[in-house]
Amino acid sequence: MLRKFSALNPRLAIAALCLALAACASHPPAPQPHAYVDPIGVFPMEAYDQNIDRWIDPAAPGYDSPFLSAQTQREQLDALYARYFGMRADDPSPWNPAFISTIVYGQNGQNIVDLQLRRIDRYDNKGKPENLIGYGQNYRAHTEQWIDAIEQNMDVAQFGRAPHYRPSSRAIATANLLVRELPTTDPSFYSHQLAGEGYPFDNLQISAIRPGTPLYILGVTSDGAWNYVQTPDVQGWVQAQGVGTVDDAFVDTWTQSARASWGAVVAASAPVRDEAGTFRFAAPAGTLLPLAPRSSLTGTGTVAQADTRRVLVPARDIDGRATIRRARLADSQITPMPLAATPRHLAMLMKALIGRPYGWGNMDFYNDCSSELQSIFAAFGVWLPRHSSTQMSAGLFTDLSDAKPADRLDYLMRHGEPMRTIVYIGGHVMLYLGPTERDGHAVPLVYQDIWGLRPADNSRRSVIGGSVIFPLLLRIPEDPSLQSLAGTPIFQISVIGAPSGTKPPPDQENPAS
Repeated sequence: MLRKFSALNPRLAIAALCLALAACASHPPAPQPHAYVDPIGVFPMEAYDQNIDRWIDPAAPGYDSPFLSAQTQREQLDALYARYFGMRADDPSPWNPAFISTIVYGQNGQNIVDLQLRRIDRYDNKGKPENLIGYGQNYRAHTEQWIDAIEQNMDVAQFGRAPHYRPSSRAIATANLLVRELPTTDPSFYSHQLAGEGYPFDNLQISAIRPGTPLYILGVTSDGAWNYVQTPDVQGWVQAQGVGTVDDAFVDTWTQSARASWGAVVAASAPVRDEAGTFRFAAPAGTLLPLAPRSSLTGTGTVAQADTRRVLVPARDIDGRATIRRARLADSQITPMPLAATPRHLAMLMKALIGRPYGWGNMDFYNDCSSELQSIFAAFGVWLPRHSSTQMSAGLFTDLSDAKPADRLDYLMRHGEPMRTIVYIGGHVMLYLGPTERDGHAVPLVYQDIWGLRPADNSRRSVIGGSVIFPLLLRIPEDPSLQSLAGTPIFQISVIGAPSGTKPPPDQENPAS
């Protein structure tokens, strides 16, 4: 444009150029921005073989030898059944009137009211320091109008109006459900400029519910779109369209069928279509569904049918009630519980899940560290608590937090039981697979679903972002500034299947000695 203009009027062009030069002279150059240090980097995994057969060797003599006894698995399965369907006074089932009346409503609903008010206060940005401000997906802080609208829809007072058990409030998950602290799909992230915050760490995300999970509806939002539910694991808000209410006939059929033969999905995700051809849901690993006897299979008796199992599937009707449908899943997708707890079967389950993305609180229906172990051990009939710290209650507990990192690793390799020892390091759990050798030294090998590693100053994350096999090292060779997972303030182990609440022998109580 300037060239064309100057050709028509050279004087004006020269004048314009002089004005531009004068403007540049009167305004100093814009200051250069400070160098930005990205708190997110990617950890190089090339030196860490993820071939499961390399670490759990199919040629090993004990490949088909159980690491949990049949009796232990049966006891564990009975405890799992009681958590889902039990009717004794101390069975924490959502369908158990005694549990709902005495525990869930133990304070006449005031405990639930108080929890809702604490959660509302947590996500109200008013008066919060910068590091506790919640942001939406648009990188803008949530407004007062945002939290006020959610609070109004929650109708918190409802939890104190009818604090007693109602059979009509029993329900079942008919779809995959995200469990939220507040009834909204909006995320609430702390600032993405803080290491370990921003995506995917949505603070509102608690967990996920698999289809077929018993529920009890404690409350409903004013618009009817959300239910506040008690599950066998957690309590939180879920979208009502994935919940179907149940009656006595449904409960009797479902529980008796599960008692006769209960199956666990062992594929990462199994698409479920009922026998009418209607897609119902994609069942993630660890989904528990009643199985019909093999003899009930109909058809021509082909090989394909012989390799499938008929399962009971919950479906929500137009009025919000649950009905029972039937579907077929392949033997490679679902197995009767308890699956023998052998290295072969553990390897099979790990192969289905390894390498999948990390999902904080089951965000996007992916697993985080504790739900990964839940998904695996469900097939063995073992229930693990949803939260990482409470998984230490699974068996024989030993606290090594006062020991030096090298002594911790030595104790784990000497006393940890491969494939059934959980390691907790504060907010994170992993499964000990056994000792291995790296750079001429014996080190523990673990399987874990992990977000990443951090330096001691917590200034950044070196992201792994999924489920991996990884050795516990005293020093990370790719980046020595990263903190060893063996050097965290908390280091505890629990051996699944060993008597819970017991202590190690006296000579094992102080591993540093």
